[in-house]
Amino acid sequence: QKMSYGSIDGSGFGSRNPFGGPSRQGYQPLATQIDPSELQELFQETSANVFRINSNVTSLERSLRSLGTSNDTQELQDGLHATQQETNKTITTSTKAIRQLSEIVRGSSRVCQERLQLDRLKNQLSDAIQRYGAVQKKIAEKSKSLLSTGQRSTKQ
Repeated sequence: QKMSYGSIDGSGFGSRNPFGGPSRQGYQPLATQIDPSELQELFQETSANVFRINSNVTSLERSLRSLGTSNDTQELQDGLHATQQETNKTITTSTKAIRQLSEIVRGSSRVCQERLQLDRLKNQLSDAIQRYGAVQKKIAEKSKSLLSTGQRSTKQ
């Protein structure tokens, strides 16, 4: 999927850089220069990303249970890898978005509702990242033990 740098109309989820792209770079930190609906869109995109991370963790946990069993196929391992890569990208995007939201909200004269929204989102992202880290560690440990015992029939 190509990133359209000029588009700021928000059409299509993930079709654009949530930070507006190069055409507006450098102007963003001033809270007065972001439209309230754009701010809410950034909150919503980040919230959706947190949901995606948690969904991926659930999927990884399910796949983890199949490692070393008769269901341990190359397809399963490829899926695990793809989900981990997608989750890493989503975490990077979300962390950047939280950083930008923090700047905007800190500079904002608007009510504390946005600060509460930001704090809740930060906590949700932090929890999701911790869950992901834990499942990633379990996958690595199980894969390593399967390799050392020679239970893996498929090539890595």
